[in-house]
Amino acid sequence: MWEPKRSRDHGKRPSQELGWTIHFGVFALMLAVTMPRLVRSFCPAWDKLDTSWAWMLGYSLQHHLQWGKAALFTYGPLGFLSRAYFYSDHALWGLTATARLASWFALGLGFACILRRLVPDGRPFARTTVPVAIGWIVGASFVHLAAQSTFLGVLLLALAMVEASAAGVIAASVLSGSLLALGSLIKSTALIISLFVLLVYPALWRYARGRKGAPHLAFVPLPSFLISFCALWLLSSQSLAHLAAYFRGTWAIASGYTPAMSIPGMPLQIAFALTILALLAAALVGLLVGSRHLLAGQCLLLAVIAFWAWKEGFTRQDWGYFRHPMIFYGIALLIASAGTVLLSKESAWRLRLPVYAAYGLALWCSMQGYPLWAVSYVHVLGNYENYLGLISSRSRRAAAQRVQTTAIRRQYALADGVLDAVGRESVDVIPWSLMMAQGYRMRLLASPVFQSYSAYTPYLDRMNAQQIWDGSSADKIIYSYRTIDRRYAAFDEPATFRAMLSCYRTEYPGAPYSVLTRVACARPPMRAAGEPQQGALGSWIAVPRQASFADIGVRTTVLGRVTDILYKPSLVWLYFRLRDGRTKGPYRFVYAVGGDGLFVEYFLGTQSQADLLFAGKTSGLRRIAAIKITTRSPLFTRPLSSGGAQSADYARHFAIRFLREAGRHRPPTAGARCLPCAGGRRR
Repeated sequence: MWEPKRSRDHGKRPSQELGWTIHFGVFALMLAVTMPRLVRSFCPAWDKLDTSWAWMLGYSLQHHLQWGKAALFTYGPLGFLSRAYFYSDHALWGLTATARLASWFALGLGFACILRRLVPDGRPFARTTVPVAIGWIVGASFVHLAAQSTFLGVLLLALAMVEASAAGVIAASVLSGSLLALGSLIKSTALIISLFVLLVYPALWRYARGRKGAPHLAFVPLPSFLISFCALWLLSSQSLAHLAAYFRGTWAIASGYTPAMSIPGMPLQIAFALTILALLAAALVGLLVGSRHLLAGQCLLLAVIAFWAWKEGFTRQDWGYFRHPMIFYGIALLIASAGTVLLSKESAWRLRLPVYAAYGLALWCSMQGYPLWAVSYVHVLGNYENYLGLISSRSRRAAAQRVQTTAIRRQYALADGVLDAVGRESVDVIPWSLMMAQGYRMRLLASPVFQSYSAYTPYLDRMNAQQIWDGSSADKIIYSYRTIDRRYAAFDEPATFRAMLSCYRTEYPGAPYSVLTRVACARPPMRAAGEPQQGALGSWIAVPRQASFADIGVRTTVLGRVTDILYKPSLVWLYFRLRDGRTKGPYRFVYAVGGDGLFVEYFLGTQSQADLLFAGKTSGLRRIAAIKITTRSPLFTRPLSSGGAQSADYARHFAIRFLREAGRHRPPTAGARCLPCAGGRRR
């Protein structure tokens, strides 16, 4: 049963307050010398994909793109705040870098203040000050601002559970709602987690505080979140009319991410992560069994964040100790740091020891990827000097912008033919290199889901296709026939690819970039090309000669759906057998969009073959005779090349339907004049 918390000033000695002030000051100094980078460049030679979507987050704010309608991605309208990239809009960079600097101090010191508030007399917290400081500095350095603010928002909800006064509960709840709203507008998955936590919070409150715990106060965080969310939404130049579309698109992104974007990594990393989760779970079970309702309720809140971190870190698991796996270790370290404080007054070592062990293991794993150069003398001075110099000097900003623009041009090195073909008309860049628009000052008109590999559900794919059918897409497309994760590029966004085949023609064939130009088009009806069939995993399926497209309905089993939620389902692979007898594959198959009309008439293995298809010169292309789908566990990178034991995550048999376009006509010659779509409108 809940007991009121005594006043934190009761019996407080001046020496204790002095000790806390010293600890607080040392923590602030540690934060100052470990400040994350305040200036990042958009043009590292090795990266065109990630920096392009990061650039697009800023571009969308600059041009007031409406999220949910004109833009949709795994990040939201405030996603640009997650990294301090140097934009062509210097005010936008200044806002981002200053927010980065302020949040590092405010959230770090707020973390310490919340944990101290959770322990009224201050003495147990004093023993954990250094571990808490190290936990934040190392752990928070691996996670974006959305994760930091969401974690602190949840921690404030845990604090509200132990506050004695209604004013204290309301203050913690209002601040929590604001932090959760900020995180939700930076990262889409934070929105899902925040809403889940806010909806289950009243039940956890009742469990933790019992009947005498003022249950109506548990409903304060939700309206605070909604008000803060709408206020930040409006401040980011978004219309409230598009909120429903944003929520719908965010759910599509979050629900389809795991099967589409998962990749395997080091098994040892998974073993460490599962060990950390098991240790934290052991402490939670001990609290539940011991009927420590208050502590158990607080730890259940943190368990939601731990699960989120597990999915963030090990869905797309990079090899080595960097990037995605470090998100899990970073957040796990923050959770373990909070756990050491929450359990610091517990006398039972069986409860405290698992949390200490989880902290030690998470810290060890995090240090494998922690950039020790970040605390070097050169880094600290250079970080602040670069920031202050750019903030205070217009000429220095202009010079830095010229350097970056030149570097972007050099990075992409577009041929003169590409630039001449584009001219001053609106342009989209497919599949992902949108950042080139800044270097070459192009008039960008991007697809709503602005990188092709991210259109991995029917809703997202059809958003991009609808833009083309409506006649509101770009006049030109700078097209590169590429994809990620060993996928087959023509299957990345099937509905969009089919729309492009109808409405765009090759104007300039090149490598690695071609230019497609828009032509007059109308959406052709689809007709069946033969009877519906039933395919089987590991077996070849013949493609009828008259078929151009196929709908493949791979289905998950109950086990597969559970695996999708708790970890990630098995990978699905695709093979092609051509009519000349050759076999191509394996290619990663994103089965969620298998019903959007996969182009199966010709095999496209290179950029030049894609150029021929869009030009209507199909005589040199090889036709597909049959396709085969196999599966294998996500722990293995090599697919099954033949029939045999398939993953239990998927139903053995699946429906397949072949289609053709009714009244299909051959496209006009390359270089045809760009015209509006029939029934559409040009922008």
